[in-house]
Amino acid sequence: MRPRYRSVVFDLDGTLADTEPLVLGCMLETINGHRHAVDEELLLKYIGPPLPVMLNNMLGLSAEQAQPIYMDYLRRYEDVYMPQTRPLPGAESLLDALCEANVPLAIVTNKREDAGRKTVELLDWTDRFETIIGADTASDPKPHPAPLLHALEILAGEPESSVMVGDTESDMGAGRNAGFAGVIGIVGLRDDEYLRRFGATHTAGDLAGVRELLFSR
Repeated sequence: MRPRYRSVVFDLDGTLADTEPLVLGCMLETINGHRHAVDEELLLKYIGPPLPVMLNNMLGLSAEQAQPIYMDYLRRYEDVYMPQTRPLPGAESLLDALCEANVPLAIVTNKREDAGRKTVELLDWTDRFETIIGADTASDPKPHPAPLLHALEILAGEPESSVMVGDTESDMGAGRNAGFAGVIGIVGLRDDEYLRRFGATHTAGDLAGVRELLFSR
């Protein structure tokens, strides 16, 4: 099997790491603890951007109003939820296959960079990625193209031979906006039609399906 792309950029939460229940649980606990009534159904409609952006979109909170909630969330997640992080099924074998094929890999997450790095360290994946880009690394977070293009500079890659893999509209939009040759959406949090509307060129049901799209026989 040969890789179809020269560079691969992955989202982290819900794409490689099984963190969706952890993120949602921590958000619910934190936001409700600050006397804003939200439930999981509401969070799922807005999840994807950094939490301060979510709080503005979802509750109309200003950056100043969102900041104490965000800082509380970061502390709570790192102390209580992050240690429970596990890889999604198929993540290890997919990364092994790409590394064996010498494909340069990057993570672009809408977590802060330090939180992304800690998650990758926890999963023992540090040596698999040439860079980890967070919401605070580039000028703007996903869906802006800046973090993906910054990752490609480090990978010495070109959009025309690169692919973005993620599970939300922020990932799809970032890949499309950066001009990536491929944008693969993992169906689950969002359905096939929704992901394609925001820029997916292909969709897969799981990481085994992603692997089929990343390699040609």
